[in-house]
Amino acid sequence: MTWEKKDRSGGIHDYSNTYTWSGASYGLGTYLMDGTITTTFLAALNAGGGFAGHTDWRIPNVNELQSIVNYQNSNPSVDTAFNTGCVASCTVTSCSCTQSNVYWSSSTVTASPGLAWIVVFSSGYVDFDGKSDSDYVRAVRGGS
Repeated sequence: MTWEKKDRSGGIHDYSNTYTWSGASYGLGTYLMDGTITTTFLAALNAGGGFAGHTDWRIPNVNELQSIVNYQNSNPSVDTAFNTGCVASCTVTSCSCTQSNVYWSSSTVTASPGLAWIVVFSSGYVDFDGKSDSDYVRAVRGGS
C-alpha cells in the first residue's frame, strides 16, 4: 500500500483538515460515504493527473488504518514514517504529520450503519464515530 503524507501547508494534505463521512444520505438514513471525505478530499486527490500521478486514492478500511499504529509511540501512536519533521509550513515533500486524534476508516459498523470504525492515534485504539461527525482522514492506494 502507498499512504498519503500529511503536511502543514494549508492545502488538501494539511493535517488539520477534517471531513464528514456521510452527507445528504445521512439525513435519508442510507449512510453512504457521500460526505466531504469523498466530495472534497478524494475528489481533489484523484482530480486531473491525481496526487503523485495516481488517481486511485481511497479511504483505508479499519484494518489497513490500524496497520500504521505503533503502540510503542504515543501522541501520535504511529510509525515514525507517519510523523517526521512536522513543523509549521512543511509540505508533503519535507515532512509527514499525524494528528493525535480520530481518523476515519471506510468500514461501517455492521450493527449500526450510521457509525463507521475509526482509529484514534493518541493511543492507537479502535472505536467508532457517527458518520455525520467531522474527523481526520488519510488516503491510501493499493492493497485491498
